[in-house]
Amino acid sequence: MRGGAPNPDAVKALAALLLLFVLVALPRVAVSSLGDEGALEASASSLEELHADPQAALGKRVRLRFQLREECAHWNPFVTRFGEGDYRAFDVWSDRQFLWEKEEWDAPIARLFVRRGSPAEQSLSGGRRLARFEAVVEARQVFLGRPWLEVESARRVGDELSEGTLLHATRACEAAHEARWAIAREALDQALLGAMPPALRSELRRLRELAAHPPRDPARHERR
Repeated sequence: MRGGAPNPDAVKALAALLLLFVLVALPRVAVSSLGDEGALEASASSLEELHADPQAALGKRVRLRFQLREECAHWNPFVTRFGEGDYRAFDVWSDRQFLWEKEEWDAPIARLFVRRGSPAEQSLSGGRRLARFEAVVEARQVFLGRPWLEVESARRVGDELSEGTLLHATRACEAAHEARWAIAREALDQALLGAMPPALRSELRRLRELAAHPPRDPARHERR
């Protein structure tokens, strides 16, 4: 009846429907939360570790950091899932590669694959050379003796190696190779002012100590 008291049966039915909705929705919320936590709980690793034992890495989700070199326009997917139509590929250096050494610069340790249209693709495609990322990746397959890694999520992180720092470090190593220790020390002091991954800073500090206390050259000493 219009304007009358609510029907008790109708109220009970509405309450039952609301309770049913809450019970159905709660598991979905829980699954979503667990999924986010799972990404955060991916075990920490390095690209060197994944490549040292690719079979052990197969099917595992790991969190790692790397430095971007460039996008790979074309590649041979062989019998893997990573075709050019569904994926983009990026060649990367690890956080432990000393990029002032030409052999390291010319040999990025890994090629990572990211699905087209994913948030991870958007993150990586916005990075320039030497941009540093933290990513959750999964070793989807092992082929030709290496893990084929798919990036599930990626975010930009700090302490990126700049071109200026790289140039100073390169000059320092060239000077040290020629035993021009004063020039090496000055260049290393400049290089150490810049940002860089921790492993690279430790190596430059080691080289700075070497330049401060260079090894004795017996042959040169005898010529004096």
